[in-house]
Amino acid sequence: MRGLFLSLILITSTAIAQTDEEINNNAVNLMDEGRYKEAIPFFSKLIQGNPENTLYRYNRAIALSNLGRVKEALADYTILYATIPDESEYAFQIGNSYEALDSIPQADFFFSEAIRLDNTNYLYFFKRGTLYLKQFEWTKARQDFDASLALNPYHDNSLHNRGIALYKLGFKELACTDWCQAIALGNTHSISHLEKNCKKRLEPCQPKNEDN
Repeated sequence: MRGLFLSLILITSTAIAQTDEEINNNAVNLMDEGRYKEAIPFFSKLIQGNPENTLYRYNRAIALSNLGRVKEALADYTILYATIPDESEYAFQIGNSYEALDSIPQADFFFSEAIRLDNTNYLYFFKRGTLYLKQFEWTKARQDFDASLALNPYHDNSLHNRGIALYKLGFKELACTDWCQAIALGNTHSISHLEKNCKKRLEPCQPKNEDN
């Protein structure tokens, strides 16, 4: 009888876990469709029943961020970071939230913390470099874009932004080369910079159409 009772507990627990997984998957599907507001109540219900489950809270934070409810998202990211302080993505998302709230020192700190935890993610360097660019810290920005491009040489936004930093530092030819390469990778923002500030012709920088 005791064995049967334990079996029933295991079956019930499995069923609950499967139900929670289905709820989460359905909510993620809503997010994939851009229906973030509709997804949030599902994640909130899951968090209420499973406060220790970081995935549900992370998904809700992503949905909140996409709705512009940055302070609410930041609260979730902060709980996640306190729970797993060595998870670089949580630090990175806290940095993004603080940047959106114009809290620059805090954004800088958490972007730097994300890089300390994982220095192989080019986006971490790119976002901190972009933050420095907005603060007119051209040398710091260039260094971060250098690091981003060392990890991903084909990241056109890093090339575009490094071009701005280089131009502000007086390295015009290097800036023009970056903008040209960014255009070749499909970055349209670099076109006006190249046309305004460089002697290079636009045509050689345009993406090449390859024959199938």
